[in-house]
Amino acid sequence: MPWPNTIPPDLRKALDNTLGARSVGSAEVWGAVKEWLESHGAEAPELPVEPSPPDPWDWMDQ
Repeated sequence: MPWPNTIPPDLRKALDNTLGARSVGSAEVWGAVKEWLESHGAEAPELPVEPSPPDPWDWMDQ
């Protein structure tokens, strides 16, 4: 399968949903990409990811 010239529509939708969250980090973005790859029969590599950034509203819970 050749690499597409644009982001496939279903991947774009998954990324839009992920990036629309209030506090999103690289782990969540990679999770969406990894799920998409696996749903299309591609083996996703294990990548080291940074921990998600803390929620800026956490201070209100203290």
